[in-house]
Amino acid sequence: MAKLLVLSLAETTRDKDSGYAVIARNLDDESWVIIPTLPKELFLVEEEYAWDIFAITEADIVRKFDNRNEVYYVNQENYLPYMIEPPIKSNRRRKWLLDNLSTSSIEELQNNSSWVGIIRNPQIDDLMFSERKQDTFGYDINQTFYWECRLDFHDEFNFKWNYRTAPGVAVKDMRFKAYWRDVMISRRDYFLEKKIKWISYMQENDTYLLVEFYPNDFLGSVAVISGVISINKREMRRG
Repeated sequence: MAKLLVLSLAETTRDKDSGYAVIARNLDDESWVIIPTLPKELFLVEEEYAWDIFAITEADIVRKFDNRNEVYYVNQENYLPYMIEPPIKSNRRRKWLLDNLSTSSIEELQNNSSWVGIIRNPQIDDLMFSERKQDTFGYDINQTFYWECRLDFHDEFNFKWNYRTAPGVAVKDMRFKAYWRDVMISRRDYFLEKKIKWISYMQENDTYLLVEFYPNDFLGSVAVISGVISINKREMRRG
């Protein structure tokens, strides 16, 4: 069994039954674990949530045949995943964990052999959110999959990822996308106002972007943001 500190719950595909993509830190050997498709039945086990951000879940994980060496699936034949420690509430503890796992250099992250990394306190330049794939069969405006979310940012050395297809880096963080989806559906007129406030909030507080890399035939790898975490500095003073 592996003890997994969960740091990301991201979307997988438009298939609602495919559940979530999970990125966690294996506390037993201090390695990264990518679970691309966690079935919904393993997310809520016996009416109890088995996974949550900053919680520790015990699970039987098995390496998948994949060109990324940190990809696993959850084996449920003999043991179902179980949350052994609830989410860490202390902002000081959260910041300590993230600071020890992160870097302020995008170049360092890009050159690392791992397929996962965390960039701390990036300079957020813009946030983009819009509908996509409207002509696709089964299009559902309420699914985050049918919305495109991107963050344009650079690090303290003014380095950034530039992709020809679209500005910034795609965001897969489920909760982050769900928030902006709800804004666009019910309060679209306030999107610009809320975007400006959110960018200011991320700049003024301690912000971490959990970056996942995907293999790419032309670029070697492409970065996506699978987790967006901001820690309020005022709340941190209270613990």
